[in-house]
Amino acid sequence: MSVHRADAVAAQARDHPVMEWGARMGFAVYGLVYVVLAWLAVQVAVAGGRSASVSRQGALREVARQPLGHTVLWIAFVGFCALVLWEVATALGGHEDKDGADRVRSGLGSAAKAIVFAAFAISTAKIALGAGSSSHTKGWTARLMSLPGGPVIVGAIGVAVAGYGCYSIAKGLGDGWRKELDARGTRGDLGRVITVLARAGYTSRGVAFGIIGGLFVWAAITEDPNRSGGLDRALQRLRGAPFGTALLVLVALGFACYGVYNVAKARHLRPR
Repeated sequence: MSVHRADAVAAQARDHPVMEWGARMGFAVYGLVYVVLAWLAVQVAVAGGRSASVSRQGALREVARQPLGHTVLWIAFVGFCALVLWEVATALGGHEDKDGADRVRSGLGSAAKAIVFAAFAISTAKIALGAGSSSHTKGWTARLMSLPGGPVIVGAIGVAVAGYGCYSIAKGLGDGWRKELDARGTRGDLGRVITVLARAGYTSRGVAFGIIGGLFVWAAITEDPNRSGGLDRALQRLRGAPFGTALLVLVALGFACYGVYNVAKARHLRPR
């Protein structure tokens, strides 16, 4: 099969109504995860509690504890799998409006999103099956640190994560996210509400990723893997900063905004 033929097949798959419906469901449950993350972050801000991990797995375990929680998790699993297929098809056959390097970068971005949603799908299935466990960030950081040039690798990961945080902030403050929505989602009173949700949501998520990236860089500099960590540790560090409780509440509010934005995106997803 030629490259152009493969692109055409991927584009047809992406534009199929079933694929679009699955992507909408996926974005809705993705938004739900961030709303739950916001609730867990508020608990850390108010009480400093660590009864629940503020992480992807922690949010999914919180969902599992609710009535019909496991049913919701399996629906979420289907939605995340649909998002993986949607982004893969977009990476292969999408971004027709771009040429050359811009199209390659956009394709790589879609491929990266597919990997993220695949991680969500795997975590969801594990927790639905009762096999989910907490994140072992420090464990694999220590293994990386023990490799030749390990601190450099960990530092590079930190820079990449922090760079993604900066990208998220830039996307929120810019208008790139508007391309993902149909006309109804960007105009009038609804458009103004969604604009606030997107700007607050992408910015707060970017701040969180920036802190996580900084923890990895600090672990690399000190050659101490215990200084690294995921979202849970990053928010704990933020709480310990001056005005940390207020900042953490703002981040939690931003997570909630990002979650609601994704639910709105599910409703107003622009056909590609």
